[in-house]
Amino acid sequence: MTRGLCDAGVSVHDPRLEKAVSWLERRQLMGSKGDWRVYSPNSIPGGFSFEYYNEWYPDVDDTAAAILAMIIQNPHATHSKAVVQATKRICGMQNKDGGWGAFDVDNDKLWLNKIPFSDMDSLCDPSSADVTGHILEAFGLLIRKGQEHKIEIDEGLLGQIVRASHRGISYLAHTQETSGAWYGRWGVNYIYGTSNVLCGLSYFIEDDQVMSMRVSGSQWIKTVQNSDGGWGESLETYGDPEKQGIGSSTPSQTAWALMALLTTCTSNDEAVVRGVEYLIRNQDDVRGNGVSWSEKLFTGTGFPNFLYIGYTLYRHYFPLMALGRFISSSGEFCEH
Repeated sequence: MTRGLCDAGVSVHDPRLEKAVSWLERRQLMGSKGDWRVYSPNSIPGGFSFEYYNEWYPDVDDTAAAILAMIIQNPHATHSKAVVQATKRICGMQNKDGGWGAFDVDNDKLWLNKIPFSDMDSLCDPSSADVTGHILEAFGLLIRKGQEHKIEIDEGLLGQIVRASHRGISYLAHTQETSGAWYGRWGVNYIYGTSNVLCGLSYFIEDDQVMSMRVSGSQWIKTVQNSDGGWGESLETYGDPEKQGIGSSTPSQTAWALMALLTTCTSNDEAVVRGVEYLIRNQDDVRGNGVSWSEKLFTGTGFPNFLYIGYTLYRHYFPLMALGRFISSSGEFCEH
């Protein structure tokens, strides 16, 4: 939500945002306990968890989200203890293939999912494109804000970030679908994965591999836009990849698609404009207390083909982020 409000133009000095970031910093897990130490005994603590009290398994996806929120609200947080520790944590959790899973390191013995009691085919935690893209976005923003505000980042840490990012980009190059999309492990589905990746790659355009990846990813997003201007994708895509990008339009999936396109397209691009018009047209009044969006379909993924999640605020802060970035790219207000 912090990112959504900042992207939408709310002052980064708003006391509510400062209070939110302060709350977030207090949730950082600095203790030494955790099952992640089995595969990565030398990694340091400093992550954030999906739940309030999951001290045993902080995940790098939420840790990346925390870094993004802290830096976008206060660029000088790039050298704060919280951000530095979280960044080191993520670097230490990178898999051998260059990507990142969510909770563990190199926990990729997928044959375990073939046994009868495979716990919804999710006994492992292999690398995923959506998490890797999210981390690249956090690393990219950290470097950019440091440069913009002339904040010196520790040379050793910067080297770690750059090396990890290049390995992450190589992983994404090898996992891009022939269609141009990327699979989404934690959000439904290829629209989510592709959005996360394109948002991450937008900070590394000088890398030789990145240009073609971004172009084909954006082209795929455009090909699956619905006639109403929005985007949607059904849960069936996890069982049948041929249906990727097909489904009734939803606010969150439309926002993901827009954020992806805005990394490669101008604000007056036809697909972008139609997507923005869809979001504006489908806003609902919320009990006379402002507007939001209704979303009845599931767009969050717990265990593909088994368990899906309806995150209540997805329908609100993702459209906020998309519309804010659209306005920013139009030159109506400056990025913070």
